[in-house]
Amino acid sequence: MIAFTGVSALAQSSDIAQKQLLSFLSAPLPGKVTPEEAPAYYTPDSLYQYIDGGADVYLLYEFRVLLHQDFKSNGAEVTADIYDMGNPEDAFGIYATERSPRYKFLPIGIEGYRSKGLLNFVQDRYYVKLSAMSGNGDALLDAFGRQVSQRIGGRKTAPALLLKVPPEHRVAHSEQYIRKDPLGHAFLAPAYLVSYAWGARETKLLISVATDAHGAKLRLDQLTKHFQDTGECKAAPELGEGGVRAKNTFEGTVIARTRGQYLIALVNPPENGTAVLKAAAQALP
Repeated sequence: MIAFTGVSALAQSSDIAQKQLLSFLSAPLPGKVTPEEAPAYYTPDSLYQYIDGGADVYLLYEFRVLLHQDFKSNGAEVTADIYDMGNPEDAFGIYATERSPRYKFLPIGIEGYRSKGLLNFVQDRYYVKLSAMSGNGDALLDAFGRQVSQRIGGRKTAPALLLKVPPEHRVAHSEQYIRKDPLGHAFLAPAYLVSYAWGARETKLLISVATDAHGAKLRLDQLTKHFQDTGECKAAPELGEGGVRAKNTFEGTVIARTRGQYLIALVNPPENGTAVLKAAAQALP
C-alpha cells in the first residue's frame, strides 16, 4: 500500500508538471503560430528516446519532464522543447553545459543566447530551447521566446551564490553549476565554477558546496591529499580558515580555504590571489 501510494504521488506530480508546461505553449501564440501536432512528453525513463546519447547529462541534473511540440506559422516551422529540471540550480546547470561565453546573448529569462534559427534560455526551473526554419524564423523566435518567458514568470536571477562572488575581472557568461567531477574531482561536487581574467591570465574560482562545515573540511583534506600525492601542498594560514597552497605539473597552482559549508579555491591565481580568495570567501553566507 505504501509503495502504491508513492507511485501514485509521482504520477500525480508528473501530471501537474505536464499541465504547467503545456500552459506555457497554449494559444494564443505570436505570429499566428499553431500546433502542428499534439505535444509529446518525456520523463527520465524515456528521455533517451528523444535525445539518445545526450540524455545522461540531463539525468545528472535531476531532469523531471520534457515537453516537445512542433508548430507552424505562414510557412515557418517552429520546435519548442521545455525541460522541467525541478529547481533553478539544476536548470541553470544544464543550460550552462550547453552555452559558451562566445555566444550572442539576449536579455531573456535569467540568461539566453541565440544563433540563426535557434534561441535557448533558462528561467526559474525551466530550460527552454526553441528552433525555427524559414526566412522570418529569427524574428518569430524572439516573439515566441518572450511570450514563453512571460508565462513562466518566477525567478529571473542566477543562483544566489553566483550573485555573491566578486564581479571584478569576471568573464561574462562563464558561470557554471557542476554536479559531477568539478575540476576532475568527484569529492568536490556539487560546485560552482566561474572564470576570471587578468590580462592573458585566466583564473577559475571554485565554490564547492558541502552540507556543513565538517563536510567542507573533509573536501579540503581530500584536495590536500591529492596534491600531496601528485605534487606539493603546504599550509597557508594567511589565506584564512584551513588555507593551503598547492601545485602539480598537470593542474598548476591552486590556493584554497574553507568558510562554513564551502570550500573555496582559485586555480591559476593572479598576483593578488590571496586578496581575491579572501574576498570571495567573505562574500559567502
